[in-house]
Amino acid sequence: MQAGVYSGVENLKLQEWPKPELNSGEMLVKVRYAGICGTDMMIHAGKHPREVPPRVLGHEIFGTVVETRAAGESKLKQGDRVAVFPLISCGRCAPCREGNAHVCEKLGLIGIDTDGGFAEYVKASPEQLIPVPPGVDDEQAALVEPLSVAVHVVRTSEFTAGDTALVTGAGPIGNLIAQVLRAVGARRVLVSEAKPFRRNLAERMGFAVVNPLETKPLEAVRRLTGESFADHVFEATGAKAAYHDAIQSCKIRGHITFVGLPKLSPEVDVLSLVFKEIRTSGARVYTPKDFLVAISLLERGVIDVKSVVTDRLPLKDIEEGLRKMHDPDSSLKILFNL
Repeated sequence: MQAGVYSGVENLKLQEWPKPELNSGEMLVKVRYAGICGTDMMIHAGKHPREVPPRVLGHEIFGTVVETRAAGESKLKQGDRVAVFPLISCGRCAPCREGNAHVCEKLGLIGIDTDGGFAEYVKASPEQLIPVPPGVDDEQAALVEPLSVAVHVVRTSEFTAGDTALVTGAGPIGNLIAQVLRAVGARRVLVSEAKPFRRNLAERMGFAVVNPLETKPLEAVRRLTGESFADHVFEATGAKAAYHDAIQSCKIRGHITFVGLPKLSPEVDVLSLVFKEIRTSGARVYTPKDFLVAISLLERGVIDVKSVVTDRLPLKDIEEGLRKMHDPDSSLKILFNL
């Protein structure tokens, strides 16, 4: 089969690759769409600590079941449309035993620890395949994985309907977080983004936006809401300045969820966190429930995932897709179709 194989730093090319062979209890999925994630870009740059080449990348995957060696109790069958839940948990560590397998001490991922979805076929266990209903089309289903990140971020925060929220960063995850907040009843959502392309997209999607290089997000929060601070802040950039904006803009006894991944350990104003008694949390990936909620939101038509897709390319153009992803001024989410 044809697959996008990472062979070393900045070396990811389409080549012939063995079709996955199923072990007992596994299913084979014919990939329809696979999205590029920031993690794939990190791997491509040789900066992921765990990736060992050669490896087929890609963990944002949608496709159809074409073969199964699963036990008889599985409800999935050939022809079923599925989103792939790519996490691989050990099932034995303390987080797994406590019901938190999504933050397993030895957490693995399809596309890093096993071959991923930049290929004609990918294999997975039945538990990793989430059925997609007819009300969600193929391209929407391709965005279930990143949308599940946003769902998890909001679901595990202290947000409740009627609250105000500031989202720092309008990349794919920040944009989707803002959409989820709006869908579940936020009174007002303000999006802070420095890059014009991403800021303009968020504005076209109906969000109030601010350029933090020109206006302090706190000033925009006060102008937009008429209140002194935001109830919740969702930090989705990992940028040093955004941490300052998040703490400054959050109300006393408010809540900040940190989502962005900083390249270096950031300076954080702990004194303000203490004096304002701000509660903080981190959100990393998702659970199977988050996939189900994401699919439900898509089925109800309250999330526009297609607007974050800036390019749709055949897998043969995988190198072009990676090149485009390096330009945040013109690309947001890129899908490969097979």
